[in-house]
Amino acid sequence: MRRFGVLVWSFIAVIAILGALGPASGYGADGSHTGSPVAFDIAPQPLTDALIAFSAHTHLQVLYEGPITEGIQSSGVSGEMMPMVALDRLLAGTGLSYRLAEGDTITLVRDSSSGIVPGMVGAGVAAGAMAVSDGSDEAVQPTQKPVKVPEILVKDVRQRGADTSYVAEETNTATKSDVPLLETPQSITVITRARMQSQEVNTLAEALRYAAGVQGEPAGFEPRLTWLRLRGFESSTDGIFKDGLQLRNPAFGTTYNLEPYGAEQLDVLRGPASFLYGQGSPGGLLNFITKRPTKESLHEAQFLVGNYGRYEGRFDLGGKINDNDKLLFRVTGLFRESGTQIDNVPYDRIFIAPALTWQMASRTSLTLLATYQKDNVNALQWLPSDGTLLPNPNGVVTPRRFAGQPGVDHYRRTEFHIGYEFRHEFSDSWNFLQKVRYNENNLDQTTTYIYAMDPDRRTGLRDEWADVGKLGGLAMDNQLHGRFSTGSLHHAFLGGLDFQRVTFALKRQFAEASSIDVFNRYDYGLPGVVPYFNSNQEITQYQTGLYVQDQVKYDQWLLTIGGRHDWAKNETTDLLANTSQSQTDNKFTGRAALTYVFKSGIAPYVSYSTFFLPSIGTDPEGQPFKPETGRQYEAGIKYQIPNTRAFLTAAVFDLTRENYVQTDPGTFLPVQRGKARSRGVELEGAASFDSGIDVIAAYTILNTRIIQTTEPTEQDKMFIQTPAQFGSLWVKYTVPEGTMKGLGIGGGARYTGYTYGDAANNFKVPSYVLGDAVADYLWGHWRFALNISNIFNRHTFACFNEGQTCTYNELRQVVGTVAYRW
Repeated sequence: MRRFGVLVWSFIAVIAILGALGPASGYGADGSHTGSPVAFDIAPQPLTDALIAFSAHTHLQVLYEGPITEGIQSSGVSGEMMPMVALDRLLAGTGLSYRLAEGDTITLVRDSSSGIVPGMVGAGVAAGAMAVSDGSDEAVQPTQKPVKVPEILVKDVRQRGADTSYVAEETNTATKSDVPLLETPQSITVITRARMQSQEVNTLAEALRYAAGVQGEPAGFEPRLTWLRLRGFESSTDGIFKDGLQLRNPAFGTTYNLEPYGAEQLDVLRGPASFLYGQGSPGGLLNFITKRPTKESLHEAQFLVGNYGRYEGRFDLGGKINDNDKLLFRVTGLFRESGTQIDNVPYDRIFIAPALTWQMASRTSLTLLATYQKDNVNALQWLPSDGTLLPNPNGVVTPRRFAGQPGVDHYRRTEFHIGYEFRHEFSDSWNFLQKVRYNENNLDQTTTYIYAMDPDRRTGLRDEWADVGKLGGLAMDNQLHGRFSTGSLHHAFLGGLDFQRVTFALKRQFAEASSIDVFNRYDYGLPGVVPYFNSNQEITQYQTGLYVQDQVKYDQWLLTIGGRHDWAKNETTDLLANTSQSQTDNKFTGRAALTYVFKSGIAPYVSYSTFFLPSIGTDPEGQPFKPETGRQYEAGIKYQIPNTRAFLTAAVFDLTRENYVQTDPGTFLPVQRGKARSRGVELEGAASFDSGIDVIAAYTILNTRIIQTTEPTEQDKMFIQTPAQFGSLWVKYTVPEGTMKGLGIGGGARYTGYTYGDAANNFKVPSYVLGDAVADYLWGHWRFALNISNIFNRHTFACFNEGQTCTYNELRQVVGTVAYRW
């Protein structure tokens, strides 16, 4: 605790030193700012429609006299820029300009030769500096009062800002372009920062609990890493991305567990994505979007306490470095000391993520991003199913049971990421984006675990698993974006070239450990192990991909078509056997989708896509395995309720995975014979209403089957640890006005259907429902919150190892938060 005491005083000192910086912007402030860069994608169209789209992107009120926009066309705007710059471009050549009044309200006026300059800010300020016009022939002199514009119309006004909403307007994960979610022809969930704050998520797994089609905790309570299963398919090793660049993890040896406090949002893309990202999981991907520098001053400090001895401090600072807006910064950090529901399993973390944006020129910017993270945790516990899920005459194994070896077992991971994003606009219609990142992950772990139970139904048999691993990755993605028209067809073009190199070195040892009495909480067995297997491997993987995509808009139709060709190479060296193996593959993948966007906000779509994933090794004849392949058909409908932050989606899909490698039970040799299928329905909705009500609802139906296999017992069976149905509902109400303004209360329920813990589907794990709750209060610059997950402390399980072992899911977690923003 002395170390934590030093941390607390340091944290308080940071608050004291930075308290005088920047203007106040408390938790209750409106989140719509005029100076933050925004990603625009507004096609050439009538000016009235373009202004509605501008309001949807920025949440600014656009006011004008009804007739002044009639019959005027706008050339549109595309790319990431300040809202006022985008508005200048929308109004270019229209004969109109604007004035910015208080409350983020924009008033359109007719331009004239008397001095109106597009982009003039602040009617009051402008009146003292130059003449302005309200559309009459007579200019207003500097000494006159600000002009009043009659017959005002308010277009697409939304009261709640983006930083307090559960609903995002757009994401570029599904198309690598800034496309509204309504026009994205694939099932996707965007988990916003506001949503993560309300639910006080501490891991990516917790953030995924209220999303359709994704499992973040299939193996139960797991503090070490992020398990990810999308549409029933395992995606942990190749389905995690950060800022659009893959964090690949060969052989699942050195893993990732990204800090959610460092994320601005999380995008869950369901279904194959090889057509843009190359080799990956058929189920989809999770894209972690890093917090970026802000033009507005941002200062936030948080202190959290919780059960199991949790103490945590956080900070998030950002703004301008100088007065000319050329340099922007952001620094996000976290320090945590905590126990967990399991004895001898800590959950300690140090995390810091600095970022810097340099506006090199009006059309050129460079953003530097870095992350350092150090974790001290331990493994989930394999406990016998006989005594946890199943009755045992010797009693019940406590959830606190640590079945490892104290002082020996550990899991220490240190990782850092450093990279940049360079953006240059050649014109209003064409721009270039380059993303580069290098990451390194070092792991030292030893885990002692129970793998079976003695016939006495009391003695647990144990093994020890020890790893020393180093994972390095260099990723680059070059993108060229362009917008042009061919007659009545409007094109959003994307062309790209990416490259990735992953290196992985792993020393691994398996050993036989002493047995223990699993019902004696403090029996840890005898020290010492008997090694029986060692390995020492080095793996290098290369991927180069060339891709192109065109989104063609005609009236209300949108055709998205794209293709990609990949060249992949894998080199594996066995340092003990002094052997090496090299394998190269190349593959073309693609997607085609058609969307129709009704003016009412309804958008049905259909899509077809393919994927590939190299398979390492050779068949019994010595021939290299072909890449694993698959395809997906998907149809869905999306609905953006007009003039609200409410978004509903429904999708049906048929996803097939082919040619995955298995072991032939007759020869014990690897063969490429596996085929599996996942079909399902995903329903999801999120809304943040002006009345103060926030809602999340999701429901998933999965029909998973093994179609072809070398193991007869699993033929036509469901995937293990994959429920046929799961769903969730979360509702929160925050008082918007009156004496209780800022008081919020809410909760949710999570349903998980039955699963199987063995391939033959003989070991059935029952379904369960868990509840969560939150109460918070916003008072000026302060936020006070209490979050409880699994509020009734239900004991539920995830089982595996052919049903011999289970783990407890997360027990009740209680977290109190005090936050101050200035």
